[in-house]
Amino acid sequence: MGLLKKNDEEKQKSVQRFYLLLTALMNELFEYAPKSKHIKIPSNVSFGLVYDDRDAVLFTGKDKQTGKKTYLYNVRIIAKTFEEKRERMLKDETTASLFSWIADVCTIYISPFVYDYVVNSQHRGEGTADRTTRQIVRGFLDQLSSDPELKYVLDNLRQPEPDQK
Repeated sequence: MGLLKKNDEEKQKSVQRFYLLLTALMNELFEYAPKSKHIKIPSNVSFGLVYDDRDAVLFTGKDKQTGKKTYLYNVRIIAKTFEEKRERMLKDETTASLFSWIADVCTIYISPFVYDYVVNSQHRGEGTADRTTRQIVRGFLDQLSSDPELKYVLDNLRQPEPDQK
């Protein structure tokens, strides 16, 4: 019985770390993107994560209390992409597989805004929106790997030491 409880606690901690990673990535990316001068993120929107059984990656709606447009990203789909790449990440001696997955997640997060701004506001093509998305994600990954202030984002992946709680 104690072993099952310990496994459940371990799973719960893993889920919490995964959620913290996704939240930190989202927050930092949405702070970085407007500074990159490629796009403008609307100020009257809110972002969040939701677990939903539907196959949609992104849900949009209006918050009844604030009137803000809400973007909710489906954690189930994001976790599925992580699980698909997990074996490759474990076999990889470098961080390339992990950063590839982080780039995929960042692309999921930012592409609706890039597409809306580049195509609808600037009246440019989808190819330009795709290139802009890649530029933003590449710049963000460079900052994520080199800026000591963003170290906490990747710290969520580390396992705690056995003597820590």
